[in-house]
Amino acid sequence: MSPTIIICILFAIGVVLVAYKYAHRKKLHDNIDQLKHVISLTFEEAGKPAISQNRLIKGLKHHLGINEKMALKLIGKARHEDLLEVDSTEMKEFGKTLFRKKFE
Repeated sequence: MSPTIIICILFAIGVVLVAYKYAHRKKLHDNIDQLKHVISLTFEEAGKPAISQNRLIKGLKHHLGINEKMALKLIGKARHEDLLEVDSTEMKEFGKTLFRKKFE
């Protein structure tokens, strides 16, 4: 095989992988039911009504297989969709951001 054909095949594989990753992240960002389920799992694992932002990020990363930047975007999406709220009473006490889920 000529080097040109090999380079074209590798380029095509790269394009397909980038397109797949983009579609996967877009699907995660648009799927509110899946986000709600993962947030519920994270709160159940913690066993507390309010959890820290770091714990929530770790839960999203573990259950969805995403990076920290995407986890922060999903937390923002959850807050926008009224799935999470910032617990301001405990935030003053502990000095860190704590979240409560707003659904059952």
